[in-house]
Amino acid sequence: MNSLRFLYAALAATALIHGGYLVSLFRRYSRLRRQMKDLGKGK
Repeated sequence: MNSLRFLYAALAATALIHGGYLVSLFRRYSRLRRQMKDLGKGK
């Protein structure tokens, strides 16, 4: 029974890490799109 707690803890940690990574990717993508839009306005 104790090993199941470690399994659930590992799954939760993995989900948090992947979620944080996806949020990071989304923020970088949004920043890149905003910069590209600003570059287009400068022409």
